[in-house]
Amino acid sequence: MLRFAIIWGSQTVSKLGSALTSFALGLWVYGLTSSVTDFALISVLTILPGVLVAPIVGVLVDRWDLRNAMRLGDCGAGLVTLVYAILISFDQLAPWHVYVGTALASVSGALQRTSYTALTPALVPAKHLGRANGLVQASDAAVPLIAPPLAGFLMSATSLGTVVLIDFISCLAAITTLSLIRSLPTGSGASSDASTSALQQALEGWNYLKARRGLLGLLAFSVTTNCSLSAMQVLLPPLVLDIANPAVLGGLLSTGGLGLLMGSVVMTAWGGPKNRIHGVLGVGVGLGTVMVLAGLFPTLRMLGYCTFMAGFCIPIMDASSQAIWQGQVPAALRGRVFAMRGMIAWSVQPLAYLAAGVIADHLDGVSFSIPALFGPLEQLDARSRGIALCFIAAGLLALIAAVRGYTARHVREVEEMPPGPPFTGAVSPPSR
Repeated sequence: MLRFAIIWGSQTVSKLGSALTSFALGLWVYGLTSSVTDFALISVLTILPGVLVAPIVGVLVDRWDLRNAMRLGDCGAGLVTLVYAILISFDQLAPWHVYVGTALASVSGALQRTSYTALTPALVPAKHLGRANGLVQASDAAVPLIAPPLAGFLMSATSLGTVVLIDFISCLAAITTLSLIRSLPTGSGASSDASTSALQQALEGWNYLKARRGLLGLLAFSVTTNCSLSAMQVLLPPLVLDIANPAVLGGLLSTGGLGLLMGSVVMTAWGGPKNRIHGVLGVGVGLGTVMVLAGLFPTLRMLGYCTFMAGFCIPIMDASSQAIWQGQVPAALRGRVFAMRGMIAWSVQPLAYLAAGVIADHLDGVSFSIPALFGPLEQLDARSRGIALCFIAAGLLALIAAVRGYTARHVREVEEMPPGPPFTGAVSPPSR
């Protein structure tokens, strides 16, 4: 556990450095172009390239030494940062450099994350996987809280070059830490048939999922809740701005971040329920409930409470789910299976963003009969009332997914299944 904690600390510092650069470059591009589209493009390029290359990344992680795979991911991010620093020093940085660099950093990040996830169960005893994943969730929660104000301060007090230099130093620290720690697992060293293409090997991760209905059902639950949370994320700002000002919106978003951090701390200290599926599906019921309440009673107080509770639920669900996956997937397939899982789970996010906006706009102007019990909902204008109804629908979707998981025995008892069979070079699809 000590080796994991040291690696976690160095990776958290590196993650903070990357977040500082990402936020600062976004501000720089927007200040230069005054284009919201250009600003949004950076967010898209932060996610999309990593999702697209995930299957191939999974193959590489299963083939390579895990330490080297993580170092290569960190080195890729560090090289991008070094190029930024050189361009800034010669006053040659342009927006297109940022777009290309963000896409390359996304690919490097996919390699680093997948190998990090595969390395964790090799370093941490099974009984402590919940706590270890809680630590990862804590860094994921803390970095978005710290990075924006710190980057804004550094941009005002120093310069973009200083922010980039800090990021580069944090990358070097992560790489050095990985190099100095002794006795790290070398990885599965999965052998590959020369006649088998990388795409075929990537599909072995999908074939493994198809053969294990419990994990496939757990993945379906994750996809559904990601859709619900993405809808909430994109619809909360316009709903709040209809009844309050931007300062209040900022406070509500910070409340959600605080919930994420608190949930991560609780998960790290607690480790989650003994039967981890309750940490996924049971907490999923709570998540769906608070989203429905936010739509039915859209007052600032209720929205603040629900935003905090949603944030609190996420790290417990994610850490519990991660621990189940890490215990159910054999080491030789972890890279491919985790990469396939991440690609499927996160590819729905931009689709959910788009669908939520389109549905909310379509409901604008539609008349609804609101029971007197839901007075706050009745007091909203037509557009915000439609957004609130989308909240209710998203919450019901998460609730249905959690209840369906409990009623499906293969999902409810997924932890009771023995771990997957030893790797033999290929995973055959299930018999028909």
